[in-house]
Amino acid sequence: MIALFCMPAFAQLSTRENQEPSVFKIGTRPQKGNLGIWIGPSITEFIQMADQNINWRGMPLINFKFYTSNRFVVRVGLQIYNKSQGLTAKETEPDEVDVKHSKSNTYFMLSPGVEYHFTPKNVVDVYVGGSLPIGCNSIVNKTKYTVGKDKLKYNQMQNQFLLGFGAFTGLQCFVADLPLAIGLEFGISGFGKFGGAVKNVVSEMNEKGKYEDKTYYTHYDADFGEEMMQAKKISTSKFELGYDLRITLSYYFGK
Repeated sequence: MIALFCMPAFAQLSTRENQEPSVFKIGTRPQKGNLGIWIGPSITEFIQMADQNINWRGMPLINFKFYTSNRFVVRVGLQIYNKSQGLTAKETEPDEVDVKHSKSNTYFMLSPGVEYHFTPKNVVDVYVGGSLPIGCNSIVNKTKYTVGKDKLKYNQMQNQFLLGFGAFTGLQCFVADLPLAIGLEFGISGFGKFGGAVKNVVSEMNEKGKYEDKTYYTHYDADFGEEMMQAKKISTSKFELGYDLRITLSYYFGK
């Protein structure tokens, strides 16, 4: 079934260079003018998906590739996901207190980049490259306190603009005679996170059973109740550096 699915694409790809009778033919390597789709979930994402305390929804990083030559590739990556988790706690002394907390993170990223492939030989394809990711991130924290008959809601919201750089190296092996490749990619990335102030909304139930809202703005790491009278124009920025390992699957085809 896989062979039938891949046959049209295989017919458009060039054959491998080293096809001497003494060498086994392994895979169908893309060359100048070919296109590709690359899917690369990271080890961190696998761990988060397996964590029962985290609700992870979305898609892993997907790259769309174009071979400008046999060794140079232009690619554009896309990733969208939502990650949320909740926590419930209860204390009975000195007063009965119920706490329900949830955190949600919605992430969108475009990542244009380039690759350089070192060798056109069959077995292992090794490459390096760089990217300039740009995107946005929305963070929402919600906490609800119940102390006896008193109820309090505390919500935090912030939108961030993301801009960064990335460097990566990878290797891939082509699968039999199919236009498929599996591999690994290790990357290091740095992100600047730029955003407005964190919007804090405190809602307290009054004697009539209705919530009254109080809104103030703080920096991202500000403690509850600090800088109560900050203005909306507050801006925040910080830089983060990280790394990850991705398991990759690529499918190649002609124009």
